[in-house]
Amino acid sequence: MKTKRKILWLDLWQIAEQEAWLADKAAKGWELTKMTGLTANFKKAAPQTITYKTDIFKEPISQNPEQLKQYEQAGWRYVASRGHLHFFRNNSQSTVKEIHTDPIHQAETIRLLKTSLKIRAYLIALLTLIGIALAVFMLTLDPVRNYLNDEFLSPIIQIFIFIGINLLILKGLIHLNKLIKILQSNQRIQPVPDFRKKYYQNKIIGLSVISFFAVFFLYEFSKSGNTTLAKSFPPIPEKELPVVQMDDFTDKTNHKPYFYDQNSNRDNYYSVNSSILVPEQYELQQHVEVEGEKWEDGSGPYRPSLTSRQYIFLNEVLAKRLFQYLIDSEEELHRGDATFPNTTVFDELVVLENSVLSRKGHIIYYVTYYGKESVEEIIHAMELLLTDEAQRS
Repeated sequence: MKTKRKILWLDLWQIAEQEAWLADKAAKGWELTKMTGLTANFKKAAPQTITYKTDIFKEPISQNPEQLKQYEQAGWRYVASRGHLHFFRNNSQSTVKEIHTDPIHQAETIRLLKTSLKIRAYLIALLTLIGIALAVFMLTLDPVRNYLNDEFLSPIIQIFIFIGINLLILKGLIHLNKLIKILQSNQRIQPVPDFRKKYYQNKIIGLSVISFFAVFFLYEFSKSGNTTLAKSFPPIPEKELPVVQMDDFTDKTNHKPYFYDQNSNRDNYYSVNSSILVPEQYELQQHVEVEGEKWEDGSGPYRPSLTSRQYIFLNEVLAKRLFQYLIDSEEELHRGDATFPNTTVFDELVVLENSVLSRKGHIIYYVTYYGKESVEEIIHAMELLLTDEAQRS
């Protein structure tokens, strides 16, 4: 026997639309056999003119044997359930088209569904407040990573999910209120001729949401795929780089790369990354040993280190905001108070102990250096780099 399973794109509270959809499937030769919260199972049968109607019980269907017996005697056979919503069908030869003889009584049954939905609405509203508070906290936890690693995406999506669920439930409550008013005026719920339109509207929205999350998870997966040790610390290429290098302000003839771990490039690497807000990110890590030289306090071989970065933003506004966050981050690491040397080359220039930050338009240069060379030498190297890049462009 041929069977198939279909996703229930119509919402639980779209009662008349679901009844019309199931009748349409029967007319095309597919008879309903089972339902879950999200899917409906059908078996292949001869095309039939079947009327599907619903009733709403507070208890599970198995706890209402007397009601089921009465419906069977009236010509209605129970088929499947979707939560509190229970589906019945008549015989194809039956002339009985309504399972409820009293619209007022049917209104009371729909109130049960409305009450259940309202309880969910209260719980979800509470979870929404908690979820949004956590999302906002996550957004403020590390602003720098929000820019450089797209860590703002998950909290923002979380907020939109909660808002979307609340709007969906509100839509359901409004729809049920309309049905109750119709029934209380002693009118019946009329068949919905445009159920296909509503079905495909829901389907398009549902598939769009699924596609969005699929793209998001693929994006996150692709990012996690680039975090292996080899990819995280690629070797430094022998070419011009868009960041300040140690050779730009030291004597490159008397030092060589130094590795604490010979099996890793962690101490000397050059990486290129990107994010939505900062599409171009360059980072250079250098650790060298100067032959025959020691630290000024005689503590050991002289091994200066450099971390040099360039961030290119989508626009200047974003660059200004991250520039301030980087200053705050450096101050939190107890790297001294910020000083602001005069500059005619950069729009902003800040020195914090071992770090120098500069901004020109939508580009940030960020250098941290531990060695004997002065801050002035590093700033001069940054100015030369900016001048060279301007000439090349």
